[in-house]
Amino acid sequence: MRREIKQLLAALMIMVMAVGLSGCAQKTAQQTTPKLPELKIAASQGAGSYPLAPLVENNSLQSIADKTTIESWVTSEQLSAMVTSNQVHFIMAPVTNAIMLHNKGADVKLANVAVWGMLYILSADDSVTSLADLKGKQVAVTGGSSGYHGTVFRHILIKNNIDPDKDLTILNMDMAESSSKLATGEIKLALSNEPNSSVAIANSAKGNVTVKRAIDLQAEWGKATGSSARIPQAGLIVVGANAKNTALVNEVLKQFDTNAKWINENPAAAGPVVEKYFPKMRASAVQQSLPFARLEPVSSPQCKEEVNAFLAEYLKTAPPASIGGKMPDDSFYYSGN
Repeated sequence: MRREIKQLLAALMIMVMAVGLSGCAQKTAQQTTPKLPELKIAASQGAGSYPLAPLVENNSLQSIADKTTIESWVTSEQLSAMVTSNQVHFIMAPVTNAIMLHNKGADVKLANVAVWGMLYILSADDSVTSLADLKGKQVAVTGGSSGYHGTVFRHILIKNNIDPDKDLTILNMDMAESSSKLATGEIKLALSNEPNSSVAIANSAKGNVTVKRAIDLQAEWGKATGSSARIPQAGLIVVGANAKNTALVNEVLKQFDTNAKWINENPAAAGPVVEKYFPKMRASAVQQSLPFARLEPVSSPQCKEEVNAFLAEYLKTAPPASIGGKMPDDSFYYSGN
């Protein structure tokens, strides 16, 4: 009987020790991922940044950070400085900007593609309804033929047997200027994205000039290449050692997805919230842009093959220098491990 009691006591002690060790393990795990006093996300004006506004407004990341703030960037030089000096934890940026940074040695990883193309040929010319109609015309493009928009446009033209250097004229003009000149009738055609397209259409209407989205370049990309009618345009990128904190990254991705869903389902309510954090993106333009913005977040592991396929096709006509010299290697993609 005494022997049985001793065995029972020994078993109980082992159970108590196991529970204690489990508690210690959990405590150690918690200590390795402490709550951040402030989570910083660098973002520019664009549809990919829309979900960040309600995310900050509602403090959606309160489980991992006391507060979340948005740091604005405009130029690629500003973005590079923020990344190389670890000023921010994440950035929202064009995918090609992120690849450029990666290929130049910056420690960045693509966490998701948030926007799958929002490039349109805006036209105040009723005769333009197809790519063939662009022959002999002038088209304003940010960065001209050498910028990202221009190189995508050139690829689509070439695949349609249209010589971008001979069959039409590509003008180097930023979107603010092209929007203004569309409204005054100085130009008839411009390549634009969202929410700039919505702004240009609304501003032109004030002057009784009808501007419409005449050509959807995502649809044209799909037809020209035999692939999906979408272009990996902007995404959420993890900066530096933050990629090793899977709890942090996964929570950010989860909340980004949740807020993107809310944005898409509530355009009227979303507009004022986005304008609050991104004053240059007017509420009305945000609301009007959503049907054309392709705000559809897809995590890096799920879209890696599609991004690589797009880049391989893109580099058939675009100079490698446009993405930093080469295709990104596997280390560019956040794996979640």
